[in-house]
Amino acid sequence: MSDPRLFTVIRQADTTGISGTGRVLDGVIFHTGQVVVCWRSEHSSIVVFPSWEAFEAVHLHAHPENEAQVIFGGKEA
Repeated sequence: MSDPRLFTVIRQADTTGISGTGRVLDGVIFHTGQVVVCWRSEHSSIVVFPSWEAFEAVHLHAHPENEAQVIFGGKEA
């Protein structure tokens, strides 16, 4: 069984004007493949995705103009 894998997402732009730029969320990928993210905003929320691919489709591929960067390992950006 693999250990949980920590990551953070940093955005250069925010085309929706909702989550802002910079470090916008922190997340973890569990051994089951499920992904849990916590938004880093005043009204932070926690969201569960069934897989990395589901998270990626919604928050990375859907808005390539945001130039989001994923940093694995829980390193502070």
